[in-house]
Amino acid sequence: MKRPMAGILGLCVALSGSLAAQAPQKKFMGGPVTIEDQGSFFIGGVTKVSDYAAVPFAPPGQPAPPPTPQQITIGQMYVQFQIPAKRSNPGWPVIMVHGSTHTGAALESTPDGREGWYPYFVRKGVATYVVDQSGRGRSGFDQSVLHEAEAKMNAGDVKAAAELIPSFGRITDNGAWTAWFGHLTPQGANVTNGKLIQHGDPADPEKPTDGRPHVAPIFPMEAVAEYYKQLVPNAEVTLPGSTCATCTPQQISPANTWTPQNLALLVERLGGAIVATHSQSGIMGHHMVRILKERGKLDLVKGLITIEGGCSLPNSGLAAADFDTIPYLSLKGDYTATSTQCQETVDAINARRAAKQGTARADYLKLDEMGMLGVTHMMMLDKKSNEIADIMIDWVGKNVKAARR
Repeated sequence: MKRPMAGILGLCVALSGSLAAQAPQKKFMGGPVTIEDQGSFFIGGVTKVSDYAAVPFAPPGQPAPPPTPQQITIGQMYVQFQIPAKRSNPGWPVIMVHGSTHTGAALESTPDGREGWYPYFVRKGVATYVVDQSGRGRSGFDQSVLHEAEAKMNAGDVKAAAELIPSFGRITDNGAWTAWFGHLTPQGANVTNGKLIQHGDPADPEKPTDGRPHVAPIFPMEAVAEYYKQLVPNAEVTLPGSTCATCTPQQISPANTWTPQNLALLVERLGGAIVATHSQSGIMGHHMVRILKERGKLDLVKGLITIEGGCSLPNSGLAAADFDTIPYLSLKGDYTATSTQCQETVDAINARRAAKQGTARADYLKLDEMGMLGVTHMMMLDKKSNEIADIMIDWVGKNVKAARR
């Protein structure tokens, strides 16, 4: 239905009025930085020829022409980077990988207009590469799967169409609030009509029972609506999965197929790197290590950081011995329980150190036990995000061998 012109003009006037009322853009960066190089590129991906890559155009009133084979590229990964003119030790680049329902935007800046980990690391002298997971954000997804399902649906083959349509996972605004920040009541309410109870509030129904303080999140709650805008569907489900003979289970999801492959390619391209993963991408970092091991290039992994993500060695086809020369850091905030997976992995690596096997450091840093309370799962956006970044930068400086100049 066409919208009346008067309605469109009214909408434009309303929008212009709301834009005019907004505060002037503030400065995001915490200080100046001199860049030696910056840019973006794509890595990995394969070509696919499909009758459903594009929807045939039909003029009004005329039947659509039959589909023709078209070539597209799928599975590629978008990478953006900045290299500072003056680099700090140990000198290796850091690759940052976002988690589920997010893109690399979560690492660029915070919802309340502060610099994110990406520019902060660069300002601290670290060459930094930020990716959009394969199938997400600027990396794109495979729309031909949906077009093929639509064609089968139109042809009456509902069963075949249903089998083709993947389930798009996504963290909703409700889910983000209850997963990271607090509670939502009553049952069945949403963030627009329910009562939002932050962690640490007197009405918090889940107060700790071990005597430790329970404080409010240090996330910029005044900008939580801006944060919700970052959340996108996990469109990597349109890509094919894979198998791994050494993994348990052996069937590998699309998410754990393409991004790990492309991370391995990126590490190879850079001649070595430290990889920092968050949440969903935690296990992807481990699969990347396996892939580089299979290629005989394990030495290119200069360090692996897992921030509140999966750490399972069996899931990724690895063993503690694979980290004999790879520094390993797992990190958690305040409201997330200690990960049994991550603790077991760190303990297994350190058991080898106790047996005089391997030399690389392995730590599980629990920020709440270190006295930093209120740290959320989205700690790269928290008000103390730079302090948390400094903890990681300091750990890397102490435990990762310096690159040759």
